[in-house]
Amino acid sequence: MGMSIFDVRTKDVTFINKAAAYCLYLTHVAVTLLVAVGWLSPWNWVLWAVIIVYATTEILWFVRDGYCILTDLERWFLDIEKPESALQQNFLQRLLIKLFGLDVDPMGSRKMTLLWGRFSFIVSSIRLAVPGL
Repeated sequence: MGMSIFDVRTKDVTFINKAAAYCLYLTHVAVTLLVAVGWLSPWNWVLWAVIIVYATTEILWFVRDGYCILTDLERWFLDIEKPESALQQNFLQRLLIKLFGLDVDPMGSRKMTLLWGRFSFIVSSIRLAVPGL
């Protein structure tokens, strides 16, 4: 398994900072699950949430050179320096390693994130545009 920047601790971090980072991590998991499976929801508000959350995510990635704001905040609370490349902190890669022990190439993980997010965005948009679908 590859080593993530989150596996290395350089300084002691307070309990409050660890708790805040963990809350951000759980928020990140929730956002990831929303975008991953939200398009299956029978409720329009969830479909709208998928569209808004994923569109906002893509805009933030574009403006921030691929860096995720949730990961940056989590890293800030844990006092971990910003990596040289956004690929060095890929959240989906971290999640797959933790959940399944599956170490995916960072670029492959990034492409998978974009492909699935856009798929979810498009399906959610179509389902809202065509009622009853």
